[in-house]
Amino acid sequence: MAFDPSVYTIVCIDPPGYGTSRPPDRKQEVNRCMKDAGFCIKLMEYLHMIPFTVLGWSEGARTAIHVANQGKQHVKSMILLSAASRVDYRGAGIFRGMRNTDQWLPDTKEAYLKFYPEEFVTKQWADLCDVVDLTRSGKSAYRRTVSCILTCFVLRVYDLLGGRFPCDYVLPNLKLPVMVLTGGMDRFCADPKYFGTVLQDCKIETRAYAGHDFYLKHPKWFVEQVAKFLNNSKMHDNK
Repeated sequence: MAFDPSVYTIVCIDPPGYGTSRPPDRKQEVNRCMKDAGFCIKLMEYLHMIPFTVLGWSEGARTAIHVANQGKQHVKSMILLSAASRVDYRGAGIFRGMRNTDQWLPDTKEAYLKFYPEEFVTKQWADLCDVVDLTRSGKSAYRRTVSCILTCFVLRVYDLLGGRFPCDYVLPNLKLPVMVLTGGMDRFCADPKYFGTVLQDCKIETRAYAGHDFYLKHPKWFVEQVAKFLNNSKMHDNK
């Protein structure tokens, strides 16, 4: 099941430093999602596609929160997929356990190496190690993947920022309709009910027995939930 192109227009981006948005390569630092948000807003203004609904998955969900905050006059609703604005001790422990990618299944590694040359991944990992001082072990980082870059970024947030990503601080400022979609077996995200405590207009839906990539494994459910939310938001706007 897919979105009807006669009803929906989808605009996707590669954030600066990722995918086709290179060179230059990604600079790994805590405020990167906040900075990415500005590019998203300017793109939509350039395309004359405002107002719009912003949607983000995983790290992109944190960017979506910043887009909604920085572009209040343009963003009419927000959809967060597998989102986390905080990381707790349990989550940090899970990410620490992911550091050794030599223990990953070959298919897991290949999913990232399909899109990035090994030289790029190696450089990104080395740069982030310089930032978070993870090179003290002296071990080679030659075959690390982008997931490890995200892992160490999360650990830095946990160790130095009290477990709060920068986007967590702007959540109370958002008054727009929000839908949070999550997988019931997602081990990377804390309890999504947290969003309901800080967002005024928040709907939370969970797909049982689904993980971090629920939208890929259960596309019909995902499309149905998004379409229903957007239709309800449209009706709300017309009142």
